[in-house]
Amino acid sequence: MIIGMAWRNFYRQGIRAFLNVLVTGLTIIAVIFMLSLLNGFQAQATRNLVSTDVAGGHYRLPGFDLLTPTEWEDFAFPVPAALHGLAYSEKAEVLLQQGQIFPERRLFPVQLRGLEMQQTLLHLPLESLKSYGPEIGEAIPVVLGLKISEKAHLKKGDSVVLRWRDRFGAVDARDVVVLEVADFINPRLNDGILWMRLDHLRAITRRHGEASWVAVQTYRGEVAGLKFYSPVMLMKDILTLLKHDRRNSKIMWIILMFLAGIGIFNTQIMNVFKRQKEIGTFMALGMTARQIAGMFTLEGSFAALGALGVAAALGIPFFIWFQGVGLDLSHLSGTTIPVRERLFLEFRPAEIVTSVTVIVAVMITVAWLPVRKILRLDPTLALRGKAVT
Repeated sequence: MIIGMAWRNFYRQGIRAFLNVLVTGLTIIAVIFMLSLLNGFQAQATRNLVSTDVAGGHYRLPGFDLLTPTEWEDFAFPVPAALHGLAYSEKAEVLLQQGQIFPERRLFPVQLRGLEMQQTLLHLPLESLKSYGPEIGEAIPVVLGLKISEKAHLKKGDSVVLRWRDRFGAVDARDVVVLEVADFINPRLNDGILWMRLDHLRAITRRHGEASWVAVQTYRGEVAGLKFYSPVMLMKDILTLLKHDRRNSKIMWIILMFLAGIGIFNTQIMNVFKRQKEIGTFMALGMTARQIAGMFTLEGSFAALGALGVAAALGIPFFIWFQGVGLDLSHLSGTTIPVRERLFLEFRPAEIVTSVTVIVAVMITVAWLPVRKILRLDPTLALRGKAVT
């Protein structure tokens, strides 16, 4: 009986009930969208970093720092047999050296990065280098990233002088020819790097059999003299950024909860104030204060429960449509965000169920808080409409 009465009273609120249900439903959709968008960004960003650079981790000399180019030469090491003997699908040897190019008589420092052409672990747009053999011709073939191409004003087919220092400290120079200008989805690889064949870079720097690191598919155990850097360590910057984004999303979540809850709270306050005579009549008919408070709480709770239906009716078609088109991030090609393709949502059922449960619980609590006054009402004053002032 109480449930039926609560439903009729809720339904008779008309537009107020509809707005409470709609706002709460949109809040649920917004929370799920926000969480799933962050999940999708993290999944695509880490996937791009792993497929182009990080792989399953790197073996490096202890103390190697990518941000100290003056020390790169000191941290190249002969690749041990335990790593060199792995299949090309399980490892990729990479050599890093300093260099300078002179486009239009300007000095432009670059990073010379040599990669095995036989490897299939890392997916990079370097197919044009595979057409060349280990012997170096008149000019050294290289591939540039889009950003360094724009900064140095170099395009496909251009030649420029490259200067470097070999392992014995001797300075040498030679022409390089740009085979391709590629837009790497990993921003770390898109700027300041001249990509070369590993055998070519080893030949000109006289570092045969050496590498700056070896990327592996999975951890291969301890290797004497080398330290293993896990994917989490190598992607620390992007993971830290995502951690802060999730922290900021909690602030937005609280704001949405406040906006949804204040409508229900205000409705319940008005109900208790305007329906005092009705409350007094219920008490005179024998209903306890707790039963009446429960009925009013049910009225407010219907907004939260109805919001689940609204969220399903509006949210499911919206999410299906969004997964079909995605979020175009091509305009971010000039930034350091490691996502270039369309961004899609990644739904985590446990996270969604937890979030929806918390929202509904908070809305029910907000519906109950104002009606606690009913427990302290004087029936005679309530019948006269003067119990709540």
